[in-house]
Amino acid sequence: MDVYLNKCDDYEKSVEKLIKILEPYKNKFEKGDKVLLKPNLLSPKEVEKAVTTHPKIVEAVILFLLDLDVEIYLGDSPATGSALQAVKANGIYDVCQKYNIPIVELDEPIEVDGENYKKIKISKKVLDADKIINIAKLKTHSQMILTMAIKNTFGCVVGKEKPAWHLRAKTNTNFAKVIIDIHNIVKPTINILDGIEGMEGNGPANGKQKHFGVIGVSENAYALDHAVAEKLNVKEKYVYILKESMKKQIIPEYKIHGDWEGGKIKLPITAPIFETFTNLSRAIQRVPQINVDKCISCRICENSCPAEAITIDNHSIDYSKCIRCYVCHEVCPEDAIDLKRKIFK
Repeated sequence: MDVYLNKCDDYEKSVEKLIKILEPYKNKFEKGDKVLLKPNLLSPKEVEKAVTTHPKIVEAVILFLLDLDVEIYLGDSPATGSALQAVKANGIYDVCQKYNIPIVELDEPIEVDGENYKKIKISKKVLDADKIINIAKLKTHSQMILTMAIKNTFGCVVGKEKPAWHLRAKTNTNFAKVIIDIHNIVKPTINILDGIEGMEGNGPANGKQKHFGVIGVSENAYALDHAVAEKLNVKEKYVYILKESMKKQIIPEYKIHGDWEGGKIKLPITAPIFETFTNLSRAIQRVPQINVDKCISCRICENSCPAEAITIDNHSIDYSKCIRCYVCHEVCPEDAIDLKRKIFK
């Protein structure tokens, strides 16, 4: 399996570079194919915040496809807001307007069974696509530790069903299995990783912007994500999705092409650094706390919490209900949810 990890420090240069990397994949498409572009549109954030896929990466994919006589559309199901709001905030809307690419909300749920979990509500607009190009963003993730190509397909689950899966899965290990099920249902034709500017620390929305200087491409997201983690010196045992993928033996042998040498990344405070010491790991847990000085009482966290553990009226979190999914931290528009280590008896 080929994995391309090419150094790229400038989004202006990324279009030409990515089109060249994609050239060998032209034979994956047939005339008239309906091709869904699935970027990371986590929330309506400005492109400078490095929360969502950069519009230049999307433009490169569109230009690559234009000569193939296929039907292109772009969509996602963001954690907050709508796909339209997200693309208008980050500049992808202007790119789609330029090339007359429809923007769709990934709604209209259809229940599909995965290997581990049943009745996963995937958008009909995903299942109707002949081919899917998965255009992910390289970031940390407070629950899954890293979010790359595999995790990006979680956005194919319809709306409010996403936080519900956190509650149904309950543990990080089980949630990783949910993500793997979803990815295997979606089966992207090509996986692209926008890692020119990404995020480290307590991502995926409120971490620290980080320049990685890489564009990644592969048919296989498991190979791509594993290769990037290795290049960042992150052990797969810390990344729940990769850890489960290793157990399932679904990461293929791969060959890396390209000139990116890798680098370092600061993991979120929630990374399982004490996993060798089981009792210590259970005692010291990472929990969300509401920062009263930053909170504007918008109630997005309260309404998004799958465990109904948050009460904004008194800025409290019931830790007996909290499942440590950190959705509240992910969706807060004001970065008013802090992640703290807390000792439980």
